[in-house]
Amino acid sequence: MAVALLSLGAIAFGFTYSDHAPLIPLVSADFRLDDLGAGLLSTALFLAYMGTTFLTTGLSERLGPKRVVGAGLAVSAAGTAVFALAPGYPVALVAKAIQGIGSALAFVAAARYLAGLYEERRNHFALGLYGAGFPLGSAIALVTMPPLAAAFGGWRGAFGAEAVLVAAVALAWWRAPSVPRVARPGNIRDALRCANCWWTSLQHAAGFGLAIASGTWITVYLLREFHLPLEVSGLLGSLLLVLAVLARPLGGLLLARERMPTRRVMRTGDLAIVAGVALLAIPDRPLAVALVGAILVGIGVGLPYSAVFNTAAASLPGAPGAAQGLAAIGGTVGVMVGAPAMGYAVQTLGFWAAWLFVGAVSAVAFVGTAFMRGEEELR
Repeated sequence: MAVALLSLGAIAFGFTYSDHAPLIPLVSADFRLDDLGAGLLSTALFLAYMGTTFLTTGLSERLGPKRVVGAGLAVSAAGTAVFALAPGYPVALVAKAIQGIGSALAFVAAARYLAGLYEERRNHFALGLYGAGFPLGSAIALVTMPPLAAAFGGWRGAFGAEAVLVAAVALAWWRAPSVPRVARPGNIRDALRCANCWWTSLQHAAGFGLAIASGTWITVYLLREFHLPLEVSGLLGSLLLVLAVLARPLGGLLLARERMPTRRVMRTGDLAIVAGVALLAIPDRPLAVALVGAILVGIGVGLPYSAVFNTAAASLPGAPGAAQGLAAIGGTVGVMVGAPAMGYAVQTLGFWAAWLFVGAVSAVAFVGTAFMRGEEELR
């Protein structure tokens, strides 16, 4: 029950990451935004996420991970409600920032919650299930936000319905059992001095960061390149995130059963992304080829999740939460830079340039695996 409720919370947070993505045409029309301005909505969320993560990685050890996860869900619900009521673009940016603060409060706390729940047992598969909630929530957002907008009188009604759902998840979370706090002597400053922690941060930038950045633009890509209806574009675009959902627990299962070492899992994910974006960027490619590319990107961004976060924790035993927080920040930077960078590339050169950017980041991450140590090599 604890893992199920934690995963439900991850779904709620993942929903907030991409709630605006399938409604970009509607939101942009109301606020008179260009593609770069629309991309900055994601930047606002993840900039706040990054700053909050730097300041709160030890909060779960002082207050208890269950409390901090619950607080994060409540703050995210409040941010979603503010977006629904936003009178203009600046308030919408503030609302996305509030959502980011809520997610950051809960992310490291959730990882520490699982560490307390499993104690000395291997938690790779549970961590993969929790991690799968984020792309699943984002995929659900891509599929459901357009119908919600149609049912509730526009994008504001869709965000209002989302706020109610996230608040319900926050209430459900309090049924989860508490776990003991585990005090550690280290902090985020120790993580900043840990070279291996930085390599895991790069891997998460190529994984989570590119997943959300690509998920932000995949619906618009299908809409413009293949002239599909908005609802169909959202449904097909969600394939990228659905495959990430399946790949995260799969990667955790491979590690839990010791079928593959952590660095090989990371490399496999990086190569899958490179292959996928190559198919997406081919000029005049048929829809089937583009969908195969989206599927490969989804697998690539999801597979290394458990490998990255357990390697981060093993890299700094004195402050595993801080090390995992630094890895999370890498993903945050990936979204914060990636979403507007893709928007600018689309606006100036076309979608081929946006996908080239995604492939370049993954290629750099692949090279980085030659310089890092995996979890097995650190224990």
